[in-house]
Amino acid sequence: MRFIPILMIGGLLLTGLGCRSRSEPKPSSVSAETSIADCMSDLDLNKLDQALQRCNEVVDAHGDKPAALADRSLLLTLMGKTDQACADVTQAMALLRQNKRSTDPMVVHELNVRHKSCKQRDSIVGNG
Repeated sequence: MRFIPILMIGGLLLTGLGCRSRSEPKPSSVSAETSIADCMSDLDLNKLDQALQRCNEVVDAHGDKPAALADRSLLLTLMGKTDQACADVTQAMALLRQNKRSTDPMVVHELNVRHKSCKQRDSIVGNG
């Protein structure tokens, strides 16, 4: 049964990295060196700790953008840190509810799927 979530994660990773283009503008107060795309750029599955450090920097710079949290949640899921991943999804969903004006529809879809997965996981584990 544990293979199903892993397959889903792999599919989300392929979909998220291969088909998505994020066009959210950078706020002027954020360093030009840090963009939302930096979180998953040059992702090496053998160096997930380094990727997480990069994602943390992106979230520090763009924490008000659901896309930054969505990317970090995927990375945390790949690392087996499901509770932290679901916390990012919850935070991103709250941001979506506050401000839907310029969020990429693919980001909204990804977060909805991950949110359902987190809720299902909580039900299975007995937390929800």
